[in-house]
Amino acid sequence: MRIDISNIVLWFVLFATLSCSLLLGQGSFLKYSTFYTSMSMNTSMIEGEDYIAIDRGYEDVTQINPYDYSLTFGVRKVARYDYEYKVKTWYYGDEKAVSDNVAIGNAKGWEYLLNYSFIRNRGEKFTEQNFWLRYLTNKCVTKVQYKDNQRVGLKYTSLDSRYRVTLGKLDITAGVCFRTHPAYGFLPIRDFWTPGESSFSQLANNFGYSSQFVNGDWHWFDGDELLATSSDEFYKHYFGQAIADFNQKELEKLGTQNEISAVVGLSYYTYNPKFWLHAWVNCLPYHHGLDDYSFEYDNGMLNNMDWDSGLVMGLRVTQHLGVFVEGLHQRYWGKEVFECKFGFNYLMY
Repeated sequence: MRIDISNIVLWFVLFATLSCSLLLGQGSFLKYSTFYTSMSMNTSMIEGEDYIAIDRGYEDVTQINPYDYSLTFGVRKVARYDYEYKVKTWYYGDEKAVSDNVAIGNAKGWEYLLNYSFIRNRGEKFTEQNFWLRYLTNKCVTKVQYKDNQRVGLKYTSLDSRYRVTLGKLDITAGVCFRTHPAYGFLPIRDFWTPGESSFSQLANNFGYSSQFVNGDWHWFDGDELLATSSDEFYKHYFGQAIADFNQKELEKLGTQNEISAVVGLSYYTYNPKFWLHAWVNCLPYHHGLDDYSFEYDNGMLNNMDWDSGLVMGLRVTQHLGVFVEGLHQRYWGKEVFECKFGFNYLMY
């Protein structure tokens, strides 16, 4: 039986750190931290009208979404940079400060973020989890993180430890990163079914569906439940989901995969009231998979590399005009996540 060590490692480190800090009387570990919870609700998106033809007529099958909601719990202790300021009285849990993703924070010692959200959006329910704990000194940085972003299908645990060299406003780090993740880059359906060797209907039967010829067309059933009154309807609305469900079940059987990677980071930060620039990149160029289904990287330096990067820039052109750019880009195991904001502010007075 495989043991999912990702949560075990994370919670052991968090519990041990908190316990040692409290036992040793280091109140600074919790000082300036904020515990928060919040809930928001709003009207969901109205879907476009949709109809299907039935018995010489039609049926309205427009999707009606229930209201969207987000319920969040968390605690955070993250030092703000000079270009950041708290404009709200409360933490809502949906704050997405770009600088929360840097390897080198703005304060030495312990920093952490634990954020857990229950979300319903357009009728789909999912959770978002982001837990990390970082310890920074003049010579090293160590960070443990668990992230489960179900919105984009990216889940991993990482333990990252690096040596740090500071050259003025530039930080250079290098070390080792241990990561665990689900089996990415592998589709079980490719081993289960080869096109041409068996038909769609045979594959559907293997998935547990059954069919019966009625009034000139095939009716499809899931057990005793009638799903579709034609093969076209079944293959369009149900067959694809059956393949997706099969892949998901088989991937879950494989459990988590473990790998060790080399990591190199660069971070640059400068600030004055008229111009600030904060840029960073963390590259993982070499990997060693520890399990049979660890991710298989393509040949070539770029295809073999995982990374995360970010940029925050602000420029006050005049007393009235200012421009800004903020962005993140991450690629882990072929999955890309990015955010970007840019624009200008013009103040009239």
